[in-house]
Amino acid sequence: MMRATDPRGAAAALRGRAERPDYADTVAAVGKPVLIVVGADDVYTPVAAAEAIHRLAPHTTLSVIDRSGRLPGAEQPEHFNSVLLDFLTTQVSWVRGDGF
Repeated sequence: MMRATDPRGAAAALRGRAERPDYADTVAAVGKPVLIVVGADDVYTPVAAAEAIHRLAPHTTLSVIDRSGRLPGAEQPEHFNSVLLDFLTTQVSWVRGDGF
């Protein structure tokens, strides 16, 4: 797939990723529950990066999906759906407006 990619497009995508702003303050200010799902084998957003976001944001749940990379929802749909449904079920108070 990479060999078929236009090198200029690939370079532009990588440059954009390298030049993106730091959103640490924005992430830290999120006041609602957040589900972070990462594939154990994701090379673009490794588990360590997801863990850093998890430590930064106050109300997060982190789930690492084994035997998946960039698309855990497509690669391990049953596990992903289970994690998502569990998160939504435990956060129903937010839906009702009760908060924590």
